[in-house]
Amino acid sequence: MIYGGVDESFLLALFGTYGGEAREFFGSIDIRYLLSTIFSVFFIIYLRVSKTSSSIKFPVAIFIIFAIATATGKLWGIASTSSVITMLKDFKSSYEYFKKTNIHIVKPKWIIKSIDPKYHNYVVVIGESARRDYHGVYGYNINNTPFLSSVDGVIIDGFNAVGLNTIPTLRATLNHERDFDLNIVDLANLAGFKTFWVSNQGFLGTHETDVSIVAKRANFSYFSTHDKINASHKGEENHDKILIPQIAKILNQQINEKRVIFVHLYGSHPDACRRISNNDYVKYSDKATFNINCYVESIRETDENLRQIYNLLKQNFDTSLQSFSMIYFSDHGLTHDTSSNQIKLGIHSSPAKQHLQIPLIKISSDDTTRQYIKNESYQNNFAQSFAKWLGVKVLNFSTTSDIFEPIIQDDTTNSKRLIKNKNDDLAIDISKFKKN
Repeated sequence: MIYGGVDESFLLALFGTYGGEAREFFGSIDIRYLLSTIFSVFFIIYLRVSKTSSSIKFPVAIFIIFAIATATGKLWGIASTSSVITMLKDFKSSYEYFKKTNIHIVKPKWIIKSIDPKYHNYVVVIGESARRDYHGVYGYNINNTPFLSSVDGVIIDGFNAVGLNTIPTLRATLNHERDFDLNIVDLANLAGFKTFWVSNQGFLGTHETDVSIVAKRANFSYFSTHDKINASHKGEENHDKILIPQIAKILNQQINEKRVIFVHLYGSHPDACRRISNNDYVKYSDKATFNINCYVESIRETDENLRQIYNLLKQNFDTSLQSFSMIYFSDHGLTHDTSSNQIKLGIHSSPAKQHLQIPLIKISSDDTTRQYIKNESYQNNFAQSFAKWLGVKVLNFSTTSDIFEPIIQDDTTNSKRLIKNKNDDLAIDISKFKKN
């Protein structure tokens, strides 16, 4: 009902989620959809306890119609048996994918030609669900990115996600040609870097995900959901700022090797109102865009976390003369849902092109100007740019296409096929409303 037909990408997200994320998902569901679900459960119970054939003929007919309709995500539309069969096939293929993923043994296939790093510390910050057009640095009318809007660096306008949710986008970003044996953590390891993975996302013990498989390749990993001291209790949220002390500990280590630190934020993940740690943010009076107000503020909190990471790197540079470079991007964006009185941003059945348009920014210790580069680049080319950024040349790339250059890259994954809404889904300017 919310996200359209149950397909393979939906099921991959289902298998790849963890407890806290699942609780948040159910907490954000509109009451009418919950009532429909409860209604279907009562049908199942009724059929189960019915004793005579005469009493179940009508309920069976209704239940079959209801089951087919809800399986396709079109309770009020026209459903077909083929759509149910497709759903079952997708379920089987996604489950087989996860089983295969769990038994996969990573065997790095990188062939390194030369290593000549420019910086001592490299940081990759992966955001979550942050659309490019809701960032002040990209022109949004509220400057919710005071740090990114002022610091010297390279701002890329044109970077695109190649999927609608975390699993397919980061599979393409962290692995060259989506091959776990060509993941960027192993590339850094083989090139002699000390690698760290610091995450405010979950780590599954039962099912490995495309992200956790790569994350555990790091020399050191930290997942906030496994931290007994910082782990959330009774529904409270872990905010991304809890990662800052972990990054400080890493930078305080006196090691000779150059470092690559991966930081995976929870960012603006729905429900955005739960992403905010400071309740004193500016609130605008329009009730319909209350959730958009939260989303805008969640991006401000990500900007503040980026500022703190930058300050840690700068302090380390000032005291230890260790140069640095950091990259920030989001895994994917979101699309507006206007089906109810409360406008929300999420993943649903008609994604617009803005869903794939994400921020990409690089900030280095030797930057002296702000460069604004317009291009058309894609996540699946990240590994090539990552190697170049580290100063590592490998023989695994037939061609090299840099996402930080003013170029037009081919959409080799055909990500545009994901766009169902051909109309622009423009950012909502909440600055025109009165402040509370």
